[in-house]
Amino acid sequence: MIEIAKKLIKRYKTFIKYIFVAGISFVIDIVFFNIFNWIFASKIIVATILARIISSFINYLLNRNKVFKSDEKNYKTILKYYILVVVQMFISALVVDNLYKLLNINATFIKVPVEFILFVCNYLIQKLLIFKEKNESNKK
Repeated sequence: MIEIAKKLIKRYKTFIKYIFVAGISFVIDIVFFNIFNWIFASKIIVATILARIISSFINYLLNRNKVFKSDEKNYKTILKYYILVVVQMFISALVVDNLYKLLNINATFIKVPVEFILFVCNYLIQKLLIFKEKNESNKK
């Protein structure tokens, strides 16, 4: 049983690290989203943008250096990463804002499942297109 667990951890090590980093970034994003949402009197799009600016920079650094261990030039990965961030940010803001107006419930309760769906999509995009993770045999 322990051997199976070790094999699974080794096989999914990158995804496990991605989940951990995403959790850190998610907490940062939600905390700042709530702070900015309160400061700007429920201006969800403004709160989303400001929170994402902070959390995305931390997420970029951790994903590039700890999760995918990319050796591509910083300017290449950061440009692609922030294109993804901007697209995801606007999708998140628009979906959360529209659902908030439609359902009239706490925006944070709407934001959590929306972000989870985007999380899965982002993993694949970052792994395959942005940081281009090397195969295990090619890693240092």
